[in-house]
Formats: sequence, structure tokens, C-alpha cells
Amino acid sequence: MTNVRVCSEVGVLEKVVIHSPGKEIEVMTPETAQEVLYNDILTLPVVAEDHKGLKNVLKKVTRVYELKDLLKDILKNEEVKRDFVITITALERRADIADYLMSLPPEELADAVVCGVEERRDSLEKFLSNRNYALPPLPNLYFTRDISVVFRGKVITGSMANKVRIGEAVIARFIYKHHPEFKSEGFIFDGILEGNEKVTIEGGDFLVLDKNVVAIGVSERTTPSSIDIFVERMKKEVVNEEFHVFAVVLPKERSTIHLDMVFTMVDKDKCVCHYPYLLGKEKLRVIHINIMPSGKVSLEEEESLLDALKKVGIKLEPIICGGSNPVNQKREQWLSGTNFFAFAPGKIIGYACNYNTFKELEKAGFKIVHVNDIVKDKVNLDDYEKVAVGIEGAELARGGGGVRCMTMPVKRKPIKIRS
Repeated sequence: MTNVRVCSEVGVLEKVVIHSPGKEIEVMTPETAQEVLYNDILTLPVVAEDHKGLKNVLKKVTRVYELKDLLKDILKNEEVKRDFVITITALERRADIADYLMSLPPEELADAVVCGVEERRDSLEKFLSNRNYALPPLPNLYFTRDISVVFRGKVITGSMANKVRIGEAVIARFIYKHHPEFKSEGFIFDGILEGNEKVTIEGGDFLVLDKNVVAIGVSERTTPSSIDIFVERMKKEVVNEEFHVFAVVLPKERSTIHLDMVFTMVDKDKCVCHYPYLLGKEKLRVIHINIMPSGKVSLEEEESLLDALKKVGIKLEPIICGGSNPVNQKREQWLSGTNFFAFAPGKIIGYACNYNTFKELEKAGFKIVHVNDIVKDKVNLDDYEKVAVGIEGAELARGGGGVRCMTMPVKRKPIKIRS
């Protein structure tokens, strides 16, 4: 029996994990923002309020879990706590703080792991060190998407491309291993144990289009080697079934760190995409990796992602991020304008600041509503077949991601996607 299962991007959402940003984002300075993968420093009161809007919408439609609460739950078990502390201090090469961390009660330990443990200047080496934290804070934790993927009834835990995010993946791994609400059928790939600098994979690059079709970005965060490993593992999972992986080669640029920054599925037959890379002259390379029922694997380059998906029965109408104006396309893609999250087929959440993209959604038949109208019960989301919810996100976007980035779906209802 599994408590997690995801076989699409748009099936009705039953469980989702988020992290409400806190003090961990206030440790950044303009000099260190890029080191922790942010576009700029953030203002906590604004970020917290805007993220609260997302949480309030999600609570209206599904069961919402806070990542730190889940961590606190599992740390109540002394054996799990010890294993967790040993793991995270070993990865940071700071066994000297293990006893201190073990002395903390579960709530304080969870806070310490997320917000960081300051360096004690109790030796000459530490006194002269430029390092401010013995255990670094996790300012990217509100982007819960990247640290794991639930696919079918199993889990991929992130092998993070940047060392500053390893602690996040450790948290995810321990939750899936030990929290009863997140019992799975096992791990397809365990990023903490199996990952290295040549084998990295993050959830923002992994799109579950159907139970037998995935698109994975080849990016600065996800390597070809990790996709090769995934293909080998899936050969054992899909015996006597055909399975399709579309590897999409992304430019190694700040604006395209993950595939979901240029393409997301928003309905059974619709997607939001960045025109130049999906439809224009700069179309991204797409390699179709086909696992046949016999287990044989073939690789073939495709004309485009949308054309390739059509061949396997997924026909998507593209909705252009930013509309027809090339300047608006670039501006809104930079502000995570393609990065929508579906809580049901045709029911999505994105950043309201990308108003040209919302105009395109309206043309495509989506009712446009604002987060405040939902929170104040002026709007009932059940009244609409297709709806796009706009949350305040201009400040959140400066962290480098959108609403899909901030949500980790762990259970969705099944849905037929392919024709």
C-alpha cells in the first residue's frame, strides 16, 4: 500500500508539500545572494505574505503539508533523529556539531537545520574562518519541487547540482523513508546515496505528463547521466509496457535552470510555454528515448517537444508566455511566467505579475481570478471548468522560481491524458 502516487501534471491534487519561508531567507546579503542561487535578496514580510496567499488557495482545494512540520514529526523518533544528524553532519563534514544537534528537542533541531547553526569561534581555525555557519541555512527550501519527485508510486530524491541545497534533499529523503503519511513503494533513485557531480537530478526538470510519458530537462541542474540511470531503472518498472522519455536540452542560463521555466502542462490538452524555445527559431533539442515492451531502448532526435508528444498521443495547445510581443515573452519568462501549477485539469495557479500571460490564458478559456477573492470566499473555484488563479509573486520570483517550483505534489487522482 502506498500513500503517494503521481501519474500526471494535472490530475486532481490530493496531497501537496510546501514550505513557508522564514528566517532562513534573511541571512543573505547582495554579495551572497547568487551563492545561494537567488536572483536578489528578498524582503521576508512581503515574501511570507505572498506565500501565505498560495498556501491559502491550496488549503481550499487539497490537503497541505508543511515540510518543517513533517521533519519535526519524524525527529521525535530517537533512532531516526540520530541517523538524520549523522547523515547531515557527514555531508557537511561537521561531525563536531553532532552532539549539539542531538541535544536539541525535535522542534529546535528542525529549526536549526532550516535556519542554520552559527559557527562557534572557540578555536583559532574557526576564529579566523570566513565561514559564518557550521551548518548552513536552507534559503531555497520554499522551492520544495526540486528536492524530490513522486512518480507512479515510487520516489526520486534529488541529487542536487549545488552543494547549498544538499540539506534539503536529506530532509525529503528522511520524510519519505520514515513518515507514515508518505509511505511509498520504494525509491527509483536515491539522490543522497547515488548522486555525485556527474549524476544530478532536480524536480523542476521532471514533468510527469502521463504514467508512461515523462519530459526531463537536460540542464545546469540535471545531467544526461542521471536520465540514463532513470531509463535503466524504468526498464524494470515497465515490463511489457512501452515507456517514453523526452530529454529536452536547455541552454545553461539563469533563466532556464529547469524545464518548468519554459514549459508546464496546465490541462489535459494545453500547456504554457516560452515561444522561442518551444515554437520559434531557437527550438530546443529533444531526444526521444523509447523503452519498448521487450525492454529494448531506442533514441531518436525529434523536431520539437510538442510535435514529439503528439506522436505518443499527447496533443497540447500552446499558450504563449507573455503573448505575441517578444519583449513581453522575455520579461515574463524571467518572472516564472511559464511556471504554473495545476491542482486539477484546467485549474492552475501562477504569478499575477505576468499579466500578459494571464491575458493569453483568458483567450484560451480560463476564468481569471485573484487570490484575495478566493481567500475572502468571493469566488468558488468549483464554479469554473477552467480557472487561472493569480497570486502576488513579484518578490517570490526574485528567489528564482514560480508556483510549480514551490509545490511538491505527492498524490493526484488518476486521469486519462493520451488519446
